[in-house]
Amino acid sequence: MAVIGHRIKRARKNKKFSQTELADLIGVTQPTIGNWESGHHEPRHGIVTKIADALDVRRLWLISGMDDPIDGQAPTQPIVSSSHPYIATPIIHIAVLDWPENAANLLTTPKGNDRYLAASLWALQPFALTIDDKAMAREFPAGSIVVFDAARVKLYDGELYLFNWNGKVILRRWHNNPSRLEPASSLAKFETLFPTQTPVVIARALQCVRDLA
Repeated sequence: MAVIGHRIKRARKNKKFSQTELADLIGVTQPTIGNWESGHHEPRHGIVTKIADALDVRRLWLISGMDDPIDGQAPTQPIVSSSHPYIATPIIHIAVLDWPENAANLLTTPKGNDRYLAASLWALQPFALTIDDKAMAREFPAGSIVVFDAARVKLYDGELYLFNWNGKVILRRWHNNPSRLEPASSLAKFETLFPTQTPVVIARALQCVRDLA
């Protein structure tokens, strides 16, 4: 499931809306909502504001998962036309790194790195990884690239994070009550992890790109 799709589903359920009810509110079809929530498609910029208004959530949270542009640190708001709020979000170029062998060398960019992608998002310490974690294969098939922000380490229920798990980098979805790190795999060998203390968070996932040319 794409990250924004998970948040749409979560907010819709909090409002106790069916997919059909949300679709009627924003002028799309029920299958469109289903495609967003399953991660098959992502909503266009123009419709995100309608979704946020219908679900009574902040547009920025819907796009990035942040309660504020950076976990409580809100930058000065740019002056933009209210009819085009997406212009307020910067476009940044992000280095795409290979999946690390261990947590110690995660953010060590190899010399000559020339893989970058452009993304429109709020992030202080962005980086992207080519995902190689079979425990998350159901959500992120081979070739998926995920954008992270190392400045966001506060844990929120239902969000995706990179964790340092005993020196190994793992991607898991965090859930509260009980605290757990959940995989997304059809293989039984990948079990839900139940930490005895707060796990070491490396970064929070922001966006997923299926392919990078």
